[in-house]
Amino acid sequence: MTALALAVAVSIAFPREGQSLPYVTRCYVIGSVSDGATNVVVQGANVAVHPQGGWVTMVDLAEGVNVVTAGTATVSFKVAHKPKPASGEAATNSAVRPPEKKYEKLPYSADAPKPHPRGKRPGEVTVVIDAGHGGSDTGAWSPHGLNEKDANLLVAKAVKEALERRGYKVVMTREDDSFPALYDRPKVAHRCGADAFISIHHNAPPLDKDPRVLRYHAIYAWNDIGVALATALNKRMAEAFGASLANNGVPHANFAVTRNPEIPSCLVEVDFITTPEGEIDCWDRARQKRVAEAIAAGFDDWAGTVTDGQPPAR
Repeated sequence: MTALALAVAVSIAFPREGQSLPYVTRCYVIGSVSDGATNVVVQGANVAVHPQGGWVTMVDLAEGVNVVTAGTATVSFKVAHKPKPASGEAATNSAVRPPEKKYEKLPYSADAPKPHPRGKRPGEVTVVIDAGHGGSDTGAWSPHGLNEKDANLLVAKAVKEALERRGYKVVMTREDDSFPALYDRPKVAHRCGADAFISIHHNAPPLDKDPRVLRYHAIYAWNDIGVALATALNKRMAEAFGASLANNGVPHANFAVTRNPEIPSCLVEVDFITTPEGEIDCWDRARQKRVAEAIAAGFDDWAGTVTDGQPPAR
């Protein structure tokens, strides 16, 4: 993917060479350049380069070979489209996300919510932290080709540390570059009798949406008990981010890891990693700790645990 010419190298992180995409006529392209290049040219248009080398742009995507240049360096990528919709069928760029699946109850969960932990001591409360993706499932990519799965794990470990400092019992679905099966992740919460389940992710836009204008944080939930947990976490994250990152609130999501009628569950999208700025922020260790502390503080708010007979100061 990387072509060298003189001192400049340009690479494409997405779409990847030979990647098969849904039938879209417009798509975002992200990548990076080495030191010495101040812009790239995509389809004849100049694209600004971030000081640390990342870039992103929207293109009219052509099936076959697409060319990107930076200075005298050139790199091409070949894209294969899925079949074009038949005449009369919808063929819009926005049709890149599958329709929401019909609800199917997790077979191992009870139908009614378990009692809320309010009034318990932190050591009596268990929370499962799920680092999204892992193994061969990389998740989204950043301009420099860094994987979402790695950012998820770093934040998940920081959340674990922040919660354990508060006295909570924490169980991780993964602590390395492994891939637990999707439906095995919420099952962990049932096996350990957890009081809550939180899945950590970093976002990417639909293929036809510009990452530069869609960047936000959000926490997804499916039912009332999940919404209550997500709302508490979102409030603290919004306070931590302030005006630096837009807040998309608590959207509804029928995800496998949120669709739990028994254990409050939510999925945190910390940020978009598909822009140069998002990439830098997502791999900033100080910021990861700030996000983790916000999630832990929000969990405190939701759990309503007591210390020495008194609720903790809010």
